Amino acid sequence: MRRGVGAAAAVALFVATAVVLVIGTTNGPAWADCPPDPVDETGICLSDTVPGTPGTTDPGNPGNTGGNGPSGPACPGAPDGICVNDYGFIWNSAHNCYAFPLDPQPEPDSPLWGNNDPTKGQMWSCDPTVSVPENTWYVPNGQAVINPAQVAQQLLERAPFELANAKIAPPPTYHTYISYKNWLWIPAEQWHDVSVSLSVGGATVTLTAAPSYVDWDMGNGDRTSCVGAGREWVKGLPENAPTNCSYAYDEMEDPEGDKWTVSARINYTVSWTCTGNCGGATSGDLGDVTALAGESTTVTVYQRQTVNENGG
Repeated sequence: MRRGVGAAAAVALFVATAVVLVIGTTNGPAWADCPPDPVDETGICLSDTVPGTPGTTDPGNPGNTGGNGPSGPACPGAPDGICVNDYGFIWNSAHNCYAFPLDPQPEPDSPLWGNNDPTKGQMWSCDPTVSVPENTWYVPNGQAVINPAQVAQQLLERAPFELANAKIAPPPTYHTYISYKNWLWIPAEQWHDVSVSLSVGGATVTLTAAPSYVDWDMGNGDRTSCVGAGREWVKGLPENAPTNCSYAYDEMEDPEGDKWTVSARINYTVSWTCTGNCGGATSGDLGDVTALAGESTTVTVYQRQTVNENGG
């Protein structure tokens, strides 16, 4: 009988983020820096990761709706659906346990090999304390020991998705009016690809997520989406400056004025690749995933007052 104490510590889990994230924030502009008051204008443009849900679009949106994100456990049958645990052990459904290759491998004359060739494979186990024929098995070289698609789905929980910080002009320190076009944006540095990799079982799985649009919750029950981070309003922009992301409130609930909390979430299109011992599966798609919201903002909406100069 050969003792296998310490095998758990010998199996390493390597997780590397391919993108270093910096959560950027920008200070809200003073009212003098916000869009000028239009005379008569309406317009709308349009833990842990939360799977995307079908998006909604306004008539002015060029057309970009969310899709359903991955759902269900990454590895069915595994505790919490986890394919690779914190020790780097890999879920093995046939043995109903988290498995790892023995390290060191048994001596060539060990009875653990049975009739198998030590030069053409490895002995695996689920028990880090002792190795006996009853709890070890042989895995030939080149045989995939992971399902790359399942590992990629697990990596969704480790991907450094951006938590979008919502910005609006006019800012919370002022107010807006019914039918007034309000500019929307998130910090430009939050709009970028993110990725994360996991090397285990002779394979490296890399998940990459590309931002596709920003989903805006306007607080009043309306949602709108914009492609890209949106254009930040800065002092000096002309009155007719274009933006691809704005929204106008078209009705009020409180005659004295409404105050809404506005938030934003980035929708990502997710794919994965695998190199090494991948069992022939080298790439795939996980669909759309929407990250959680970051910092929200607020907007106060009033009805514009009119004056009858004729006194009628």
